[in-house]
Amino acid sequence: MKRIFISVFLFSFFLNISAQKVKFPENIYDFLENPSVFELNQEEGHTPIVPLNSVAQALSGDSGESTYCLSLNGIWRFHYSDTPDGMVPGFHSDGFNDSGWDTIRVPSNWEMKGFGDPLFRNVTTPFRPDPPRIPKEYNPTGLYRRSFDIPDSWKGRELFLRMEKVASASFVWINGKEIGYNEGGQEPAEYNITAYVNTGINTISVAVFKYSDGYYLENQDYWRLAGIFGDVGIIAAPSLHIADWHAVTDLDENYRNSDLTISLKIRNYSGKTRKGVSLRASLYDSNKRIVKKITADPFMVRGNSATEINLKALIEDPGKWSAEKPDLYTLVFELLDESGRSGELISGRIGFKETEIKDQVFLLNGKPVKLNGTNSHMQHPITGHAMDEETIRKDLSLFKQFNINCVRTSHYPPVTRYLDLADEYGIYVVDETGDEAHATEYLSENSDWEAMYRERARKMVLRDRNHPSVLFWSAGNESGEGENICAVINEGRRYDSTRFWMYGGNAFSHRCEEIIGPRYPQLRDLISNVYNVPASEDPRPSFLDEYLAVTGNGGGALDDYWDLFYRYPRSMGGAIWDFVSTGITERARFLKDNSGNDIQVNVMGRATLVPGRDGKGIDLNGHDQWVEVYRDDTLEIEGDRLTLTLWIFPRELNSPDGTLITKGNWQFGIHQVKGDSLEFYITTRARQTVRMALPENWLNNWHHVTASYDGSSIFLTIDGNESIHRYVTGKIRNTPFPVNIGRNAETHGQETYVYICDAIIDQVGVFSKSISSSLLSNPTEGIKKQARLWLDFEEETPGDEYFSYGIGARTYGSIWPDRRPQPEMWQIKKSGQPVRIELVPGREGMVSVTNRYLFTNLDELDARWSLQADGETVQEGRMDISLDPGKTGNFRVPFSRPESLDGKEYFLTVSFHQKNASQWAGAGFETAWEQMKLPCEAAQKAVPQSEKQAPPEVHQEGSKLIISGKGFIYRFDMNDGQLESFQTGGREIVRKGPVLNVWRAPLANETDQWTFWSSNIKHRTDGYGRTAATEWYSAGIDRLQRMKTDFAWERLGDTCIIVKTGDIHNTGNGRGSFITRSQYLIDGKGILKYTNTVIPNGQMPSWLPRAGQQWILDTSLFNVEWYGRGPQENYPDRKSGYRIGRYRSTVKEMYEPYLIPQDYGLRTDTRMVRLTASDGTGIEITGNGLFNFSAHPFSADNLTKALYTYQLHPFDGITFNLDYATSGVGCTAAGVFPEYQVMPVRFDFGITMRPLNP
Repeated sequence: MKRIFISVFLFSFFLNISAQKVKFPENIYDFLENPSVFELNQEEGHTPIVPLNSVAQALSGDSGESTYCLSLNGIWRFHYSDTPDGMVPGFHSDGFNDSGWDTIRVPSNWEMKGFGDPLFRNVTTPFRPDPPRIPKEYNPTGLYRRSFDIPDSWKGRELFLRMEKVASASFVWINGKEIGYNEGGQEPAEYNITAYVNTGINTISVAVFKYSDGYYLENQDYWRLAGIFGDVGIIAAPSLHIADWHAVTDLDENYRNSDLTISLKIRNYSGKTRKGVSLRASLYDSNKRIVKKITADPFMVRGNSATEINLKALIEDPGKWSAEKPDLYTLVFELLDESGRSGELISGRIGFKETEIKDQVFLLNGKPVKLNGTNSHMQHPITGHAMDEETIRKDLSLFKQFNINCVRTSHYPPVTRYLDLADEYGIYVVDETGDEAHATEYLSENSDWEAMYRERARKMVLRDRNHPSVLFWSAGNESGEGENICAVINEGRRYDSTRFWMYGGNAFSHRCEEIIGPRYPQLRDLISNVYNVPASEDPRPSFLDEYLAVTGNGGGALDDYWDLFYRYPRSMGGAIWDFVSTGITERARFLKDNSGNDIQVNVMGRATLVPGRDGKGIDLNGHDQWVEVYRDDTLEIEGDRLTLTLWIFPRELNSPDGTLITKGNWQFGIHQVKGDSLEFYITTRARQTVRMALPENWLNNWHHVTASYDGSSIFLTIDGNESIHRYVTGKIRNTPFPVNIGRNAETHGQETYVYICDAIIDQVGVFSKSISSSLLSNPTEGIKKQARLWLDFEEETPGDEYFSYGIGARTYGSIWPDRRPQPEMWQIKKSGQPVRIELVPGREGMVSVTNRYLFTNLDELDARWSLQADGETVQEGRMDISLDPGKTGNFRVPFSRPESLDGKEYFLTVSFHQKNASQWAGAGFETAWEQMKLPCEAAQKAVPQSEKQAPPEVHQEGSKLIISGKGFIYRFDMNDGQLESFQTGGREIVRKGPVLNVWRAPLANETDQWTFWSSNIKHRTDGYGRTAATEWYSAGIDRLQRMKTDFAWERLGDTCIIVKTGDIHNTGNGRGSFITRSQYLIDGKGILKYTNTVIPNGQMPSWLPRAGQQWILDTSLFNVEWYGRGPQENYPDRKSGYRIGRYRSTVKEMYEPYLIPQDYGLRTDTRMVRLTASDGTGIEITGNGLFNFSAHPFSADNLTKALYTYQLHPFDGITFNLDYATSGVGCTAAGVFPEYQVMPVRFDFGITMRPLNP
């Protein structure tokens, strides 16, 4: 009754507005800022229904062919404005001339069509949250109009306008008449428009507002986009109409037969009572064979009312729906009039299944479920949140191919077609209510918002409850822990009592949920506080709705989690975060650096060049628009002089938080404070600031601003007037952040709720010297050439497309935005695979196989085996394995033990494959595998007698030590103590190396503030952020200072030369060191045996990114062959999903385009690696133990400093990293587990490098 009362009240209010002839824009905030007003004049939620023309059409599943359905998708007229004040008066009037408007395709997000700005936010709103109030100064508004034609054949029918997704608030008019209102960007809105349309041409007008009070429940961590981005259509139903239906499949105690119960709502829209009406339901199987017919006794429906009809039938042994066997049935309903003629025909699909919870175990059809799940936003790099069927099918196919059997639709219900296809493909869906009040979680305790919370759950459940793929419901995400969460669950239970509820909150659990988490737990938390808690204390099962955040190069420790999932019955498994990487497609835009230093500069967001102070300037509107400057060495200013200068035309949104020029929040910068002053800051020994009051004419006028540090003081100058001089001395501390214009890269990211810079900016300069303001106000070309950076903004040059992550999105995702799988996917597939295989100890050729499927015998798959010797397949075959679900059995693999092992390494691989093609993969597709090392006591390979070789020659040329022989030359710098070159085959192969390497370009996990709290950090210095990498930057392991301590050489008999070196590598903060001892043993064939000892000393970081060597190789060595894990990238805590074998690739092909450049491309457990040129010339490296390696066409410095893929530039070399140990990649929330961290301990390692000549 409460919701009905609200709707009636709002409808009266709407009519009162119209009757009083108050201008519409003056009253919209009575809707947009009123939490009790979230819908007006809408139909109750229901399963999507389209009247059909025939049974054949019903069985085809193509409701779009119905003559009673009119799609309004397509081209609409469109008008955009930054605020509701920009609405065109009378735009919704009948006869309004919209010919001068733009056009837009529906469905779409208008930001993806070039209107407004796409903004990525995580927790916060893009404005300072203050519910229910929303910003008046910026609330993007879109006006839509189009015409449509109602056919004569629809006369006498009821017409319903259905809008699937509109963000976030919308008003609708038909032919100039007010129809209704809706809030909730992810739930459908449906209006009865019968009284407002005419036969023939009609016009629909819609006003959409990006922000409303409902937006506070839509703080999902994704791109904040607006518009009509779901299907829009009109349904024509008869006056006696099947308005809704709901099927329940109750299985018997043996999970064999089913009591099918169907509840239908029959509504009579006429004023006349209808008697003698009957209803017939026909159940068809997937082969379109009729299984059951059920007929209701005749009944009566009074005029302008509805009645509920219940049908029941026993269905004997139907096929059960599961992700393994998604058996679907079709229900066809026919509403028959008094004479038995069909008045309406509709259809829908169901699956027979039942879920239960017994003793902490979640059961599907009597079997305990393990969910290898993922979270997934509805996201596409070009279309935004508008999802087409091709994309959905691609996503679901990837799920199936990579053993992902569950998706949590985070954090809102998906489009209906997504669920249709999940039903078909066999994907368990955790359907989530569209409430996430992340920035304002306290709303869950506010009863004024309860109705809005309830409404989102009601619409979801009523729409989706007939989908068998919906395994259980979610009450939302990070929306508080208050009573409104209980209200969501209670509301949902009213409409579906067959499914259970979880809630994605940040607490350990919520008292009203029936399935607990927790989320992002450490393993110890699961063992101690979840999996060993008795049912008497808490009977609820555990599903980790988010347990591992795959951000950039991540996905570590999946095996560790899955070991627990399978070990403990209470565990249902979990879902990683997230599936689709967050990037949207943008084109790089380059600006010229007029200083002559040629620093790369890029326009970000949708900033434009406009008339400036002198020529052109750059227009930044405050909405994630700025100028990005690459972290070139030229701008890593560490002296005791600095001058910043710019011309600025500030506007209203620049107050109070406008940012002008910054290099992080510590090194230096100018920004506006509280709308009344500018502040200049630098950091020497400490952060120092000076402020200056703004002139009265600050807004909407040009001003010249300089900020100066002359070695003894800092001060500001505005229009020639100087501030006070604040005493400061010392050298500027360099920090790992880039120069930005209009943004602070350290503080303006995914949690930004201010307008970062609303101004036109021109003539920006950065100097490492003191220059007077008077010289800079009208700079000469000579002054510009003295700058480290000078920007005139006269022209921009377009570059290639790239995936943008906006102002600082957390780059989640296990597939790239264009749906190519990232390397993590192979580990996701392996860790949760449905078959376990292991060797039986002491029984040669015997393997133990565990069938983890719930409903599939392994004889439905093709079992194969192969035997590899040193990575080469020497035997292979097939096996007959029949094993019931959930069972374990021993099976003999019919391989023949090699007669002579000859020191080779043998692996046995057993795998399972699809026998037949499916809609997601072809016949033979591999679903599970295991590679097992055979415990062979192999004799050592006989070492061939070395043919007599000439000893290497050695001589000195100045400070160079030259060791040479037939076809090779080694050159050492005796002053530096380094191998600086190696030549073979007449050309240089090694350009530098090996040198100590403990650094890697920080992973996205390691530059994310979330990881700071789980990163075992001991040391932190201000200015280096609050991330996992903070300690590494604070210690200065990115800038080790190497000093030679020893260099000597000698002959070893008449066959070899030994070079011995010693070094100390001091950390950048001067508090720690790595002492290294190295020996180079070079024989007459040019073979190098290199041994290296690394000893940490002094203050060390808690853990290191890696420990090993770095070489710089010639660019011609682009071919890579290795014997180790592959072929995809793998890391120590993410490696079991990658077979040990022999692989070939190229340095270019091994690149992984993570949205934020970072370390990539590692291959672990390597025995041998070769790098060769096109003619076969190159080197082969083996180790005295397993090692890890990567090869990059970029310098380590470039990979570290680049923040966008377009900032990566191949250099004149190949960076080859050979690691004795490498830290894992971990998780954004939990970090890298200690067992996968490289500790600062002693390392002793040796390699052999052999020249290769064709």
